[in-house]
Amino acid sequence: MPGHDRGRSHADDHGHSHSVLDDQLLTHRAAVRAIWVSVTGLGITAAVQLGIVAISGSAGLFADALHNVGDVAGTAALWVGFRLSRRPATERFTYGWRRAEDLAGLVIVVAIAVSAVLAGWDSLSALFAADHVVRNIPAAFSAALAGAVGNEAVAIYKIRVGRRIDSVPLAADGQHARVDGLVSLGAAAGLLGAWLGAPIADPLAGVAITVVIVGVLVRTGRDVLARNLDAVEPGVVQRIHDIAATTPGVEGVHDVRARRVGRSLLVQLHADVDGDLPLRHAHRIGETVRHRLVHELHAIHEIDIHLDPHHDDDAHTETAPHFRPTDRH
Repeated sequence: MPGHDRGRSHADDHGHSHSVLDDQLLTHRAAVRAIWVSVTGLGITAAVQLGIVAISGSAGLFADALHNVGDVAGTAALWVGFRLSRRPATERFTYGWRRAEDLAGLVIVVAIAVSAVLAGWDSLSALFAADHVVRNIPAAFSAALAGAVGNEAVAIYKIRVGRRIDSVPLAADGQHARVDGLVSLGAAAGLLGAWLGAPIADPLAGVAITVVIVGVLVRTGRDVLARNLDAVEPGVVQRIHDIAATTPGVEGVHDVRARRVGRSLLVQLHADVDGDLPLRHAHRIGETVRHRLVHELHAIHEIDIHLDPHHDDDAHTETAPHFRPTDRH
């Protein structure tokens, strides 16, 4: 319709890149290598720990191993989601596959929930079992320490690569691996207590680790649910409004919306302009708004701008009855 501007993917028609997605692709190989090094390292660590659990019966080590398995499964799910999200749009999937990254988050939540249930059940069963005895404690203790060392090695590697390629998420994931190393130390402490004559220390360590997993589940579940319900970070909508409102030629801004789809930000807004302007001039104002938004906001993939004639209360008289106030365009 006249006065309606729809942004195109990446908004790079001027011959110079605006989207940080381009920068991410440039550093893609380094990030992928870091991801798979960590997956391999933690996968081997978890496999060894589960093998030792089979011969030791340690509840704390079992909980720690499940925690590492959850991390591996989560990283793998994110990778699959990332790969799917890069598929191009089709006539059926007109917005592409970017939502696959958000759906991967749901898989991660399920994996964490399963690990929490299994770890909690095993730890509580061992805690209330009168005959719970940890066997092969030296091997189990060594496996727990190996988990701590492995997580710290992964943390150092991810943080270094993240800083080198300027990837905040990768560096943050490295910090998360460092916390996981502390969880492994908790399992080791429980085994040490059992080694010193307090067998209850092992299942108590398992319970403590289960609490940590539940905490991760709550935080992750909250963030994933918000993302799948199209939530954006606080201040994003106000920032969009302020950028558009301060653009020359814009006389008012309303109905601003934004949502995250994967790593991409999709924006919709209405901008009021002089109703007597020629279409060419009004369109130029809309393009200026879009250009400023792409430059000043992170990871914008698409901007949809509807231009309204300023002080024209009858502009939407025909369509207004068909929409709720929050749905009107």
